[in-house]
Amino acid sequence: MICRTLKGLRTALVAVAALGWWMGANAQMTPANTTIANRATVNYTVGGLTQAPVESSPSGNTTPGVGLGTATTFVVDNRVDLTVAEVGATATTTTPGAPDAVLTYTVVNTGNAPQGYAFTLAEETTGSVFPAGNDNADFGLGSLVVRVDAGAPGYDAGDTAGAIDILNPGQTATVFVVSPSVPLTLLNGNRTNIRLQARVARPNTGGATLETQTGGVNDPTVVEVVFADAGRDATESAVDQFFIQSAAITVTKSQNVLDDGFTTVDARAIPNALVEYTIGVTNTGFSAANGIAISDPIPTTTTFQTGLYAGGSDVAITGGVAATCVAETLTDVNGDGCLRNNAGELIVGAPALVSIAPAGSVTVRFTVRIK
Repeated sequence: MICRTLKGLRTALVAVAALGWWMGANAQMTPANTTIANRATVNYTVGGLTQAPVESSPSGNTTPGVGLGTATTFVVDNRVDLTVAEVGATATTTTPGAPDAVLTYTVVNTGNAPQGYAFTLAEETTGSVFPAGNDNADFGLGSLVVRVDAGAPGYDAGDTAGAIDILNPGQTATVFVVSPSVPLTLLNGNRTNIRLQARVARPNTGGATLETQTGGVNDPTVVEVVFADAGRDATESAVDQFFIQSAAITVTKSQNVLDDGFTTVDARAIPNALVEYTIGVTNTGFSAANGIAISDPIPTTTTFQTGLYAGGSDVAITGGVAATCVAETLTDVNGDGCLRNNAGELIVGAPALVSIAPAGSVTVRFTVRIK
């Protein structure tokens, strides 16, 4: 699962079956399709005598008297505006191969009418989202999906919608970018910036029909669409980051001729010489490397040497659970984690080796004789 708890406080997305005009969630913004109507009244005198008032009408009223005018009316237009934000101001830490790594964003309808939203994803190739570092890895957009929070806190199996069907003014929706399986190609320390772009769509179209701005001369009787966001394109976006935290294993192997039958000083690799192999495994990553198992084929031109280490053991270990182990043939009789299998490989694993912590290391030594 994702290594980080899903970020931030979320407000549930409320879906309704039919388009309804919002009438109170944001008292500071008049809802679209609201009719605004009023009429002016002119009072006057003639020769010092008060005359009957004349009220206004759109076409011009000349008939004196209260209630004889006609209101001038217009409808409030659709002010399209939105904000998109990353939640939490920290990267999402995850591990190669992990299921359901999740980035979290919010979309807020800051306009005055219900709207739908369609989403697209883009991977940033440069730049840093958080102070820790820049984008330096290809996550692969094909492995990512957009999911809209259906109400329960955090991403779950009930979040299946890939677009927002309807969001009322003043409401906030939580949107997830999900990697069902983090690519195994990503390495410890890799960072990938993912931009979520929201585009306003018409309500109840599942994001399929994008909203368009009204052109031409203003018609006071028709609800017209005005894009009021910063780019005047009904589009906003935000960037979040996947941060890969894993083990980073470096394996080295060296050889040293111990004794060539004539000398132990500057001995040469001649037939009958003893050669010691040293395998070093270090972890420079952020996470422990667990289930450590080393396999090494014994060269067919050599024979494995037994009983050369402490207590008559066959393998010397530094940094493991045990200091030595015995490499029996085919079966690990004493259960110490060492054996030589029928493929001619030396296997060193649990319980002699278990894990390597970050900044930790393990060294394994064994000896062969050249035939």
